[in-house]
Amino acid sequence: MTQLARYISRETATAILAARGFNHHDIECVLDLAGPAVRNGAELWSASLVERIAARAWWLGEREAGMTRPEAA
Repeated sequence: MTQLARYISRETATAILAARGFNHHDIECVLDLAGPAVRNGAELWSASLVERIAARAWWLGEREAGMTRPEAA
């Protein structure tokens, strides 16, 4: 089964990241790394990609980031 990607606006991504303790510079870094996609003429960010990048923040636990970290090989 194919899973559809969920996309969120810059404002939504910023609010989610700020609520998890990211400052302005951290938020810009995450959004730059995730890069926007254009959907119906609007710039949107992949929610799962934003979560994956945010999960690497040292001050967040696995639950706070919204996803679990991959096991070390």
